[in-house]
Amino acid sequence: MARDAGAAAAPAAQPSVASIATPPMGWASWNTFAAKIDANVIKGQVDAMVSSGMKDAGYSYVNIDEGWWQGTRDSAGNITVDPGDWPGGMKAIADYIHSKGLKAGIYTDAGRNGCGYYYPTGRPAAPNSGSEGHYDQDFLQFSQWGFDYVKVDWCGGNAEGLDPAATYKSISDAIGRATAQTGRPMVLSVCDWGNGSPWNWAPGISNLWRTSQDIIYYGQSPSMSRVLANFDAAQHPSAQGPGHYNDPDMLIVGMPGFSGAQNRTHLALWAISGAPLLAGNNLATMSDDTKAVLTDREVVAIDQDPLGRQGTKVAEDHTGLQVYSKVLSGDGRRAVVLLNRTGSAADITARWSDLGLTGSAAVRDPWTATDLGSFATGYTANVPAGQAVLLTVTGVDGGGGQPQARQIVGGQSGRCVDVPNSATANGTQVQLWDCNGRSNQSWTYTAGKRLTVYGNKCLDANNQGTSAGTAVIIWDCNGQPNQEWNVNSDGTLTGVQSNLCLDANGQGTANGTKLVLWTCNGQPNQQWSLRAAS
Repeated sequence: MARDAGAAAAPAAQPSVASIATPPMGWASWNTFAAKIDANVIKGQVDAMVSSGMKDAGYSYVNIDEGWWQGTRDSAGNITVDPGDWPGGMKAIADYIHSKGLKAGIYTDAGRNGCGYYYPTGRPAAPNSGSEGHYDQDFLQFSQWGFDYVKVDWCGGNAEGLDPAATYKSISDAIGRATAQTGRPMVLSVCDWGNGSPWNWAPGISNLWRTSQDIIYYGQSPSMSRVLANFDAAQHPSAQGPGHYNDPDMLIVGMPGFSGAQNRTHLALWAISGAPLLAGNNLATMSDDTKAVLTDREVVAIDQDPLGRQGTKVAEDHTGLQVYSKVLSGDGRRAVVLLNRTGSAADITARWSDLGLTGSAAVRDPWTATDLGSFATGYTANVPAGQAVLLTVTGVDGGGGQPQARQIVGGQSGRCVDVPNSATANGTQVQLWDCNGRSNQSWTYTAGKRLTVYGNKCLDANNQGTSAGTAVIIWDCNGQPNQEWNVNSDGTLTGVQSNLCLDANGQGTANGTKLVLWTCNGQPNQQWSLRAAS
């Protein structure tokens, strides 16, 4: 069975890309302007970033997205642009951005033709607007122009059937060679929409990697359902660490059609995730409320916490009523989101035991900078339908904080419980596979007796089955008893609902052996150990 290439854990920053301590913050042109950009548009947003207070709040990158280049090159193969759109060329606009104390970002495609060729949006289709065949030349040119950040899209790569991991490794290496010549490292944003499970290989070659499709398509109105879908798709906490981040896409905070409550819910989800904060609204015309959301210092601080952790779901007592927790720097500090995905208001409780805290804890509302008091065992808030409550909690770490990721290793096989090919689809049956440290083998045993993977999928007895032979699968965590497991002192893992053992089918030990429920019988194919994920 073919496996995804690459390592899962986020290593130290690689020399080929810039070293950044926290998720990048800034603004990108696509969501508001699509391909209809020129120097005047960008300068207007640069000026607004400074005058609005966003720069002072930490936003620093101004990213010029698709549309700046129409695929033209000179006789030497160097990129050329329309001087009417970009007087002085791209170096001039990078210089302008730098003159305001900000950093400059640019965009290209991994393939021969960029997204503007396949999906023209505001400009005619532009052939040859990708960098394939010119990686060294183009990334050196970007660096020489003065750009600090490059987003590399995947429209051409996808159309040509390129291999994402190998292609982006070549791009990262080209950036490294450019940096060696210019001394200007660039942040690399991998934008392959989650193709090829980039959370398994992109941490070693880039700073951020898209985990899903666009959060908004050209001409669409913003959608909270799309926000939630992108949030869910970015749940790969074992891949994330300082300098390397899951990217659920640019923000749509402040886009026409989103309410203030939706803006706050959206930013809270990105903050709890430790996601890049790249605003996409029109900074020159945004409302005071939108400005207040984007520049809230305490919320931004949650996102920018130096530990670089991604928050994970720690409880869902009732379907759609979820608690997410993010470990923050400092003793006993957590950020918490109470998320109501249902159609009616409901009480949601954050229990300190689920957050890895013991004793009483102090609760604060970062949106209003208000201390809400000290509470003995947890905090309950009434959360409106489709919204989230964001909190910070300070208590005492109990046993080292939140539950840690573990590998589940078979006593007979020595192989790990594995989600085949890093699949995320509900109903995927788990298997044995050589232990490799990737996120599809990293399981967290929660206080609610759930074994979670990717942060949002639970080990599940298929269709609530309680008979021997029931397939063991992954499914969205939903609080049902077929997703609860006892970790027993005799080395078995038993379903709380079925009281059956997790079993390597047919006493198999080979890669690909499927896991099922079976009557506990003391045989070695039902023996498991939980080891720290490597």
